[in-house]
This record gives sequence, C-alpha cells and structure tokens, in this order.
Amino acid sequence: MITTTEALAEAVRAAQAAGAVGIDTEFIWDRTFYPTLGLVQIGYPDGHCELVDAPEIEDWSPFAELMSDASVVKILHDAQQDLTILYRASGGYPKNIFDSQRSAGFAGLSSTISLSELLKTLEKVRLDKSETRSNWLARPLTEAQVEYAEDDVRYSTRLMVKIMDRAEKLGRKDWILEEMKMYEVESLYGESDPELEMPRVRGSGSLTNQQRNILRALGAWREIKARKRNLPRNFILSDDAIVSLLKHPPKTADDIRPMKGLSDRALERNRRYIWEAIQRGIEGDLPELPNGRHTGPAPDDGYEARVDLSLAFIKGTCLAAKIDPALIGNRAEVTALVLEAANATDERHRILRGWRGEFCGKHLLSILQGNGSITINSETKLPEYHD
Repeated sequence: MITTTEALAEAVRAAQAAGAVGIDTEFIWDRTFYPTLGLVQIGYPDGHCELVDAPEIEDWSPFAELMSDASVVKILHDAQQDLTILYRASGGYPKNIFDSQRSAGFAGLSSTISLSELLKTLEKVRLDKSETRSNWLARPLTEAQVEYAEDDVRYSTRLMVKIMDRAEKLGRKDWILEEMKMYEVESLYGESDPELEMPRVRGSGSLTNQQRNILRALGAWREIKARKRNLPRNFILSDDAIVSLLKHPPKTADDIRPMKGLSDRALERNRRYIWEAIQRGIEGDLPELPNGRHTGPAPDDGYEARVDLSLAFIKGTCLAAKIDPALIGNRAEVTALVLEAANATDERHRILRGWRGEFCGKHLLSILQGNGSITINSETKLPEYHD
C-alpha cells in the first residue's frame, strides 16, 4: 500500500496521465463525530488499483491537487459522503466529478442503485460484499479486504463509459455533465452553523415555541461540543436527555439530574453549559432561522391536490423518458413550487433551472398557472403535457 507522500504523488501523476480514475474510501465511523479514514482506493482505466494507507499519510497535498484538477475525471459512487471525507483529509475542492450512482438515473436505472447492482446490470460482474463492515484501521489488511477495496474502483471507468453511452442514446449526456457540476459547489464542504438550523432530535415531536427554542439552544451547544471533541452527538447529550430537559425545564442549574443519556460524569463536566443553553432557549436569545423554502401565499384547501397532480406529472414524464423521478426533486420542493407558482423564479426553484426546467419544470409551472394541461397518452398510458 501507499504509505508515503512521495508514493502518493507518484500515484497522482499516474492518475493525471490516465485522465480518469475511480476513487473510493473505507472508514470507521462508530465512536467519533467525524469518520476516521482508513483507506483510499484509486482505480485506473487498465484495471490496476492503488490503495492509500490513510493513517500513514501526513501530507495530502498531492491528493488535493488531484481532486482539484479539472482535467482529470474522478469517478465515485454515491459521491457526496466520500467527497466530504476526502476534502476534510486533503483540503482539495472537487472538480470534474462523475457520480456513477446519480448518473445511472439518467440512463434508465435508479439514481440510488447500489454499486454491486450497477456492476451486475452493466458489466455482469458480481461483487463479494462480505467485507462491508470490516475494520479498515486494522493492519495488515487481509487478502479479502484488499480484493474488496480494489473491486470498488477496478471497474469505475468502464462503468462511466457504459452509463454515458446509454445516456447519449437517450439524449441525456449533456444533462449528466450539467448535474455533475453540483459537486463543485464549495459550500457543500464547509460545516454549517448549528445556530442557524433546527437540530434533528428523535422524539421531539410537537413543541411549544419555548420548547423549540430550548431544543435549538441545546442542539447547537451539543453540535459544537461534539465537533470539538470529535465524539458522536449522543456521547455528549442524548436525544432522550434533550427531550426530557426541554419538556421539563429545570428551575436552576442544580436541578439538573443525571438521566438516560446524561451520566453523572458528563453532567458534572457540562452542567453550567447545559443550564446556559436552557436559559438561552427560555429567553429566546437565538438568531432567526433562515427563511424556509416557501415564502409565498399560505397553503390553501386545494394545494395538496395540486402537489399530487404535479408529482404524477413528473413521474409520468420521467417514466416515458427513462429518467429516475427522484432526480427532479422531492415532495418539499414540488410543494414549494405549487405554493409559489404565481411568482415562481428560476433562482428559488431548481426544478425550473437547467435540464430540469427544459425537461419538465417549465411545463409543470405552465400547468400550475393554468396555461397548460395534462392528458393521458393512449399508447404509453402515462400523463403528458399539452399547450
């Protein structure tokens, strides 16, 4: 395996000469906030693979250069998580990414298809997935681990060619290239401000305004603490403990008692901070949350019917064109467009932009504004647009 920066630089030069390589990561993520990178795989067009022993690499600058090199295609499957991990390791913002999973959705397949299913479908290759839960920090790696890791990138360039060939026949090649630009948005790789988001806490359910504020304050403190100590959120303060504290707020700091998800030791270390967060929530000393997706008229009695109609139109249009409907947008995005249809703009609604707008977004907006109509195609039995 590659264990030095010099060897990594040599592998990067080979990748740059090849013009396209498969990239994957193996990591452990059970007792830390951030994934612990164990292995990076590089797969070349000739089937040759290199494995980078991540814990041994002190200087990742050659790999950062590769990730930011717009002349080299980096092929990943379900790319976002791996790209985030690799950015954190190397500091190189991704350029020229090809996501074989997402791209498959433009070529008559699912945009959430697994790598093993994609290889079986397009390459008639069956992967052995027995090492999925391996300890990728243990050394030496077993032969089975090495084979598993290499197989994840061995066929990457072949898959890309197959997917793009299928997409070109369907007239979707340029749409894939446009979609892949999403991975070059630098803001994807920075950490969000926990003060400006509502934390996801299991069991929080329906809350009063004050309880929501306490939830936000405790969640923001927990997030910052977890990042700083590189510990899972629940190691700092469990969801159960947060729910208990916000539904039964203590009167003083001393009233906070050990509970499920808040041990004696953790409480003694963090009592003051927990109490300060609760006080912030009670006093409402929190920044305003960013505006939600919808800023238009309030929902009316018929909006859900229009949402269902819109989703049916999108699904029918996608089935006829062999595109995964999930690529167009989720229900929340469609709902926002439905509610803001009278004044909808490309800037606020990605369904109206680029290939989405060309494919079905503009037609959908026309339908919602009462200018277009939907009929059922007598041959395909699917909904389709008419002026």
